[in-house]
Amino acid sequence: MRKSGCAVCSRSIGWVGLAVNTVLMVMKAFVGLIGGSQAMLADAMYSLKDMLNALMVIIGTTISSKPLDAEHPYGHGKVEFILSMVVSVVFIVLTGYLLVHAVQILLDESLHRTPHLIVLWAALVSVGVNVGMYFYSRCVAIETNSPIIKTMAKHHHGDATASGAVALGIIGAHYLKMPWIDPAVALWETVDLLLLGKVVFMDAYRGLMDHTAGEAVQNRIVEAAERVPGVRGVIHLRARYVGQDIWADMIIGVDPENTVEQAHDICEAVQAAVCGKIRRIESLHVSAEAREAGDTSKPIFSEEPLSFDEVMLSKVDDDKGSNERGNQR
Repeated sequence: MRKSGCAVCSRSIGWVGLAVNTVLMVMKAFVGLIGGSQAMLADAMYSLKDMLNALMVIIGTTISSKPLDAEHPYGHGKVEFILSMVVSVVFIVLTGYLLVHAVQILLDESLHRTPHLIVLWAALVSVGVNVGMYFYSRCVAIETNSPIIKTMAKHHHGDATASGAVALGIIGAHYLKMPWIDPAVALWETVDLLLLGKVVFMDAYRGLMDHTAGEAVQNRIVEAAERVPGVRGVIHLRARYVGQDIWADMIIGVDPENTVEQAHDICEAVQAAVCGKIRRIESLHVSAEAREAGDTSKPIFSEEPLSFDEVMLSKVDDDKGSNERGNQR
């Protein structure tokens, strides 16, 4: 994390989200009942969803931050994807029920009512709070690369949009004399929740399946490495996501006349440069091979997964490098 306050935010955002969304859910449910708004009651489901997501953030960040051990050599990062998948499945089921209910109300004109204007003010408050929570959680998600906090940010963005739609629906019902707008907005909200649940489910599914870091990230790693003095290009690079973190190993080219100590120092400099440039690199092992001047061969990007022994070797090298840098200070 690039800023000192990011670690504090990543630990507290779950509790902040839980408190904020509990208040919003109670407010929306109460106002929706007394104000006679189906759309506001559906909007309360957004906040209930966010409450559960905040609980998943608290649990997920606690477990995923545990250090590697013999039983979990790749860490505990995938727990966040599992929890994201659980949240998405629960809400796909719940919103499926709400969708049926919303359709029934929309088709029955005898159930159409013009909601009280108190619903409008509650919707505007919800928009303001969710916009603030969106920018807060988005900032934390960018710095931590946490999938479950990314989900949290997406949910707050969706909540702000939904509450804005509720406000427009109330205005339409009151001033355009169209009471059917409120149940229509409720129907739209349930469909939106279903689609959001699908997106979260697919993101979690992809996260559970290890995959390469992608060409864009690999090119940034190569660019950072090749800026280090003494590096004659990157020969080989393998970078994969394990959970939300990147595990990588690379071979760089150096002057054949360099001593072993000089090559080692260049590798250390490359490791520091890449880790300082690319977020969420959990482990990076750098080795060197002799390369003649003028060799412009392009780096080879490998898609092979890291073996258990390679993970342990990278971890030992990372710990050793950290200790050496600490002793130098």
